[in-house]
Amino acid sequence: MVENKNYTITLIKKILRLLLILGVVAEMIFFPSLSNFYGCVMAILSLVIFSYFFKLKYIKLFPFAFCMYLSMFLYRFLPLIATLAEGKPITYGFERAYDTFVYEIILFLISSLAFYLACRHNAKTYQNNIIKRTLFKLKFFEITPEILWGMGLIGLVVRLYNLSTGAVEYGDVGGKFLVGLDYLMFAPLCLFFPSFLNVKFNQKKLLWLYTIVIFLINIASNKRHLIITPFGIFGVLSMLFLIINNKKITTIISPTKMIIGGILLFVGLNFLSNVSLAMLYTRETMLYNQELRNNANKMEAFNETIETVQNEQLMDRLKEIKDKIQVRKTQYSQGWTEDYVDNFMLERYANMRITDETLYYAEKRGYGNKQMFELFQNNILALVPTPILGFFGVQFDKTELEFSRGDFLYGSGYGMYRVTSHVGDGLATFGYWYFILQFITFFIVFKLLNSFVYIANETLVYAPYALMNVFTFLGMFRNSGGILIDVKFILRGYLEGLVTYLIIFYMIRQVISFVKNIKK
Repeated sequence: MVENKNYTITLIKKILRLLLILGVVAEMIFFPSLSNFYGCVMAILSLVIFSYFFKLKYIKLFPFAFCMYLSMFLYRFLPLIATLAEGKPITYGFERAYDTFVYEIILFLISSLAFYLACRHNAKTYQNNIIKRTLFKLKFFEITPEILWGMGLIGLVVRLYNLSTGAVEYGDVGGKFLVGLDYLMFAPLCLFFPSFLNVKFNQKKLLWLYTIVIFLINIASNKRHLIITPFGIFGVLSMLFLIINNKKITTIISPTKMIIGGILLFVGLNFLSNVSLAMLYTRETMLYNQELRNNANKMEAFNETIETVQNEQLMDRLKEIKDKIQVRKTQYSQGWTEDYVDNFMLERYANMRITDETLYYAEKRGYGNKQMFELFQNNILALVPTPILGFFGVQFDKTELEFSRGDFLYGSGYGMYRVTSHVGDGLATFGYWYFILQFITFFIVFKLLNSFVYIANETLVYAPYALMNVFTFLGMFRNSGGILIDVKFILRGYLEGLVTYLIIFYMIRQVISFVKNIKK
C-alpha cells in the first residue's frame, strides 16, 4: 500500500537541508554567540528527528496527525530561517535563550515520541478501531459535491450572520453553536482535489471564484487567520496530493506556469501582509475594545480596511510606526511584546519569542503556580455547557473568564487575549510534571486525529470533515492557549465537531433527496 520512494518528499528534504546549512553558517558568521549556537542546535535536532517521520507511510496513513506534527517541527525550524531573512539573530529579544531552546528541544522529543506511539502501525497492521467503524456506519466518510456545496452555503450564511451579531458572549449556547459551523464555508475547497473524496468534479473556475468570495467576506471579519485559511487549505491539500500520489509537480504544472505562479504568490503574500497591517489599523481605530468589536458595523470595518490598503501614504506611515514600536520594546520590563518576525504568516508558526517571554513570566510567578493551576481548573469547568452546569446546580460565572491564560500569566491588561506558549504556560501551571501531562494529551490528540482515516478493501478513505479542517490541524500546535487547547479538543472539541458535522450532513442530504423526488 505504501511505496518507498517519493519525489516530493525527496525534494522537500533537500530544500530543508540546504536551508538549514545556509542558516547555521549565516547565523554563526553574522551573529556568533553561544545562545545563537543553541538555537542552531535546536534547528538541527528538529530536522534530524522530523526527517525520520517525513515518510510516505506517516503521511499516507496518518495525514491529519502528521499535519499537527508538522506544525511542531516548523515551530523549532522556522525561527532560524525567518529571523535571518529579516536580518535578526534567532535570539532576537530573548532574555531566557538557554531555557527556551532546552525546553523546546525536550518538548519536541516528547511530541515526537507521542506521534511515534500513536502512529506506529504500518500498511499491513493498519486496522480500523471501534471509533472508525462507528463513524463509517454513520456515513461520516461519505460525501457528494452537492452536499459539499450545501455545507459551503450554510457556512457562508453563518459567517454573514456572525458578522452582523458580533462576538459571542459566555453562556450563549446558540451563538457558540453557530460559530462552530464557520468552517463549513471552506467545504467546497476540498473539490480542488476530488480524488481524496472519491468523487468527480472539474469546475475549477467556479471554485476559484468561490475562494475569492469567501476571502473578501473574511476581510470584513477583521480576523487575519480567516483570510489565509482558504489558501492554507489549498496549500496543505496540494502537498498531501503530490506526496500521496507520488507526483512530480512538473507533471501537473508546467515550468512556465510555475514561474507565473511564483510571481503571483510573491505578490499575493505582499498583498496579504498589507491587508493584515490594515486590519490591525482598523482594529485599533474602530474596534479597540470588546464592546466596539461586538457592536461594530462589519461593512464599515471592511470598507475601512480596503481604504487603508489603497492609501499608500497611510500604509507607509503604518509600516514606519510598526518598525519604531518593534525597536522601542526590546525588553520584557517595558511591557508585553510579541515582536519577533514581521511576516504575519511566519509569525503564526515561528514566533519562539513567545516561549522565551512566557518562561520569563513563569519564572516570576514560580513553576507550578497555585493560581495558574486554579485558573486551569476553572478553564476546564468552563468547557461544560451552561445548561448542564445549571442542571447539576453548579453556580459558575463564565464571564469572569473573559481573558486569556497569557493575560493571567502576564498579570495585567486582562481582556487583551495575549497568547501563551505550551512550555511557558505548562511549567507555570504544573511545574515539571507538565512534560508528562503534555505527552499524554499529545498522544490522545494524535489518536483522535487518526480516527479520520478509514481503510476499506485495502483503500484509504479520508473523512471530508478532516479535509476541510486540514489547515486547522496544521495550526493545532502554535502559540495560543497552551496545553488547555489540547485538553479542550479531547474533552469537547472532537466530539462536538463530529456531532455538528453529522447533523448538517444528514440535513443537507435529506433536502437534496427531497428536491430530487419533487423533480421526478
